[in-house]
Amino acid sequence: MKKTISTLLLLALLSGCGAQPSSTTEVTPPSPPSNTAQQDEAEAASLKFTAKDLEGNDVDDSIFANTKLTMMNVWATFCNPCIKEMPELGELAAVGGTDYQIIGVCADLDGSEDMLTVAKDIVSQTKADYLHLQPSEGLLPVLTATSAVPVTFFFDSEGKLVGQGIMGAKDKEVWAKELETRLALVEANADASDDEAATDDAADTPDAGEPEEKSDAAAE
Repeated sequence: MKKTISTLLLLALLSGCGAQPSSTTEVTPPSPPSNTAQQDEAEAASLKFTAKDLEGNDVDDSIFANTKLTMMNVWATFCNPCIKEMPELGELAAVGGTDYQIIGVCADLDGSEDMLTVAKDIVSQTKADYLHLQPSEGLLPVLTATSAVPVTFFFDSEGKLVGQGIMGAKDKEVWAKELETRLALVEANADASDDEAATDDAADTPDAGEPEEKSDAAAE
């Protein structure tokens, strides 16, 4: 299954590596297939996955809960613009704290040890010392969103998409501003959810209203 996924991705990506649009191009990953006919829109925009990192350790979508925001950067070993931006992504990842984390997804890995070694060497040489994942079926929504790499998506602590994805490599300053913008959006969404919850709670609380008048019998 992994080799099939990687082969299809490689054929698609070879025609799109390093696309540098004149302005920021936004892309939205397709929603994963659902068995529920009337799935909630927010749930459809959530990324649920299991995958392995470059060391073979299991990773799943629970990792989103580690920070307020996750920046997921899809790259490939043959993509020079991808590799060029990785050192600065490593610098940004080092100062993310609890606000954000960066995760890489190496799209062209085919399950072979040779390709895995190439990916590890690139990560080491660029000092992109953040988590990198191998392709998996659960990651198909971000892997197949576009035929070009790099492409980057942002998710909140519940794995819900924050805004649209961005295609193309950017420098550190641009990504720092984008992280700031997306964090503000996460916080705004959280405040809106809190306000909605408070409104719902108030609506569910019975209105005490005016005190009832006692009947004559009761008054006596």
